Amino acid sequence: MNRPCRWSCAFPRTAGPAALHGCRRACLVAALLATAAGAADGQSPAPRDAATSRDELRIVTGFEGSCPQSLEGVRREGPRRFRIFPSWRVRPGTGEDAVGRSTRLGFKVVNNGPAARPVELLIDWQYHQAPAKDVPRFSSVKEYMSYRDFVVVRGPGETDWRTVLADVEDSVGLVRLDLAPGETEIHWHPPYTYTQGEQFVDSLRGHPLVRVQKLGDSDEGRNLWLLRITDDSPRTKKPALMYARLHAYESAGSYTLEGMVRWLISGEPYAAQAVRQHVFHVIPMMNPDGVFDGLGKLTAPDGADPQFLTPATSRVQQLLKQVMDQVQPALLIDLHNWQSQRIDGLLFLEPAVSERFVRFMPDQLQFGKQWMIRGPTPSPAQPPDKELARMYCQRMYHPVAVTFEFPWFGRTPGDMRATGRTALWALLRALDEPPATGTR
Repeated sequence: MNRPCRWSCAFPRTAGPAALHGCRRACLVAALLATAAGAADGQSPAPRDAATSRDELRIVTGFEGSCPQSLEGVRREGPRRFRIFPSWRVRPGTGEDAVGRSTRLGFKVVNNGPAARPVELLIDWQYHQAPAKDVPRFSSVKEYMSYRDFVVVRGPGETDWRTVLADVEDSVGLVRLDLAPGETEIHWHPPYTYTQGEQFVDSLRGHPLVRVQKLGDSDEGRNLWLLRITDDSPRTKKPALMYARLHAYESAGSYTLEGMVRWLISGEPYAAQAVRQHVFHVIPMMNPDGVFDGLGKLTAPDGADPQFLTPATSRVQQLLKQVMDQVQPALLIDLHNWQSQRIDGLLFLEPAVSERFVRFMPDQLQFGKQWMIRGPTPSPAQPPDKELARMYCQRMYHPVAVTFEFPWFGRTPGDMRATGRTALWALLRALDEPPATGTR
């Protein structure tokens, strides 16, 4: 009796053990050859569906924020074994969206069977296939993979993400899972999508402290919003500007910004004081195209890095400069999450302000984090051809500027919101005038 091979080859699978062994051997050789051929050209293997709808396990890509962007970045290597190429783009990328440089991962596995099934997922980061001009800036593949030795997983009906460690060999992380029936989603970090950003903005409409204004559209036609948060006091107020997601993969920035905004409108005493003393201008998502399209840093696979205002090759760069020129902020807050698992970043504040800040927000030891503190970067006498947005703002308007880096490992989305809330409170307290000696 002939049965179709579940490894998707043309070899007839019979009930006889010799033929079955031949099928496995032929399929394995074919899979390895296909994988090697794909790796040789610096991309994933030639396009092929990871599975059919009748298979008990199949990979899903192509949804909002998925990475790889299509099934061309997936290779089936067995009935319950898949190789995933996070660097796969619909067209070749550059920088952190080049082959071997990806900082994004997101796909789903569907179990069509009636019971839990084991699966092996080979996350192939292709470190050695990076083009010479885009080689990762790490001392070794070991360091590179020390940041990529885990994924987060959310199973059918679950609301929370759980961390699963990978077994690392060279630049491949092997993740083993037992998948319940239904759809399981897997990412490097908990995602925060463009749709979530739209829902967040919608939730603020009509709040008495918030005015929602559309800045404009991205290059692909997505919304960029500006929130203005203050009370109705007629007093003179300091302008503040804060934004997240210059780099699309840094989803922690969105959660920390949510925490900051929710705190500002909470009515708590220090929050009420903050909106009486400041006008907060907030751009929730600076790079909506990169977020939606599953990219790392850029606005397109070969697009702009919006942390630089010049050369201005994208709409989001132009809009950010426009806001900076209009607001002329006295306080600038830039939210990121770097890849380091154990270090939070407190960057570019004056030393005296940093010292006061860490009194109010010490090392986050409950998450295994310690602060790395860097002081201000001097502005060059002449603006460079490629100028950071922060440096442009400092050169033109001399704000107190801070960049926060809050990495994901060991934190949940709820932890990130709470971290953002605490960070903004601590920053504003640190900027208060120190009490005079002898004050009672």
